[in-house]
Amino acid sequence: MWSRLVRPCAAAMRRAAPPPSSSSSALPIALAVRRFLSTAAAGSDAAIAAKVGRDVPLKVVARDVRRQARLAQRRAGGGSAAAGAATAVRTSSLPAKISMGLLVGSISGSVLWAFVLDDATKQQITDALSATPLGDLYEVVAKEVEEIVKPWTEPSKGKLLPDWPIPQVPPDTPPVPVLVLDLEDTLVHSEWSRKHGWRHAKRPGVDEFLEALAQYYEIVVFSNNHHYMAEEVVTKLDRKQTVLHILARESTRYYNGAHVKDLSKLNRDLRHVVIIDDDPLAYQLQPENAIPVKPYTDGRDREDHELKDLIPFLKALASERIPDFRTVLSEFRDEDGVLRDLPAKYASRVRAQEMQQQQERQKGLGGFIRGRLATRPSNIPGGNAGVGGM
Repeated sequence: MWSRLVRPCAAAMRRAAPPPSSSSSALPIALAVRRFLSTAAAGSDAAIAAKVGRDVPLKVVARDVRRQARLAQRRAGGGSAAAGAATAVRTSSLPAKISMGLLVGSISGSVLWAFVLDDATKQQITDALSATPLGDLYEVVAKEVEEIVKPWTEPSKGKLLPDWPIPQVPPDTPPVPVLVLDLEDTLVHSEWSRKHGWRHAKRPGVDEFLEALAQYYEIVVFSNNHHYMAEEVVTKLDRKQTVLHILARESTRYYNGAHVKDLSKLNRDLRHVVIIDDDPLAYQLQPENAIPVKPYTDGRDREDHELKDLIPFLKALASERIPDFRTVLSEFRDEDGVLRDLPAKYASRVRAQEMQQQQERQKGLGGFIRGRLATRPSNIPGGNAGVGGM
């Protein structure tokens, strides 16, 4: 077999080889055949180079060098080619620019509609567009935008509190009123410094306030911060565990540019819900359930007595079996509808009622004595002697 292969190859090499010169001697045929066979059988770079007619293997040009060469060719291509390429780029990027513009515009419009405009402005826009042919389209787009931003504007759950009775109380416990307490600048004041980090100062009387009212109310702390921050502060604040629920920013509703504490989502009867907060925007959806307090912004102020003064009123409100707390709170509001100085007004009414009851008791006692005296015989000195003498 090898002889059949070698003989044709040797003959071909003799025909292709140039005639020997006087200055060089031809290689023996056997040596040439041996080299040819070894080169053809091996898969080395030399074999590949021999097949393509090269004396050395192919060298790959570095990627950076090739990139620079292409850039140089483009720069040397002339102004017409560059202009054509630029035109092609602009034409091909136009749909992308339009799509990007529509995307940015829709996102900006959704954010503007949900987080910047208040309800009054939205209603004005709705009324203005309803009178135009764009009214129907506007309503569809507005509903779509509301659905898109709903996860960021509505509370995280439909029921913020579990059904009553809650796990913390016996199963046969009847429902009790709900007291919603703001955390920041109502129960505590928080400050941050580079040296100490976050520091929290309890409002004076907060321990007495929580301990006294825990017997009458289902206490809920509702914070504007995130839940992990609120829980950390409440854990340090409430050592006796009088707080039954902790709600945070995730449970608020974004309304008119503020995080609002929507009491209708509490899963409780609003007739027996009271919220105490220093920010009127926090309870703007149910102002009739609110008792405003002054913000506690100075942690060094130990003369504050806002919470302590509210204890008698809140105890009476929960213990008198009042059908609707909102009717009682409305009696203490000023002409502008704002509830101010509730502890002082309540104390004044209590004193007036006590004085009236005391007067009625005295009046009743005096009438009783006068009636008893009217039924007795006259004891005027000398009366009997005069009668006997007659």
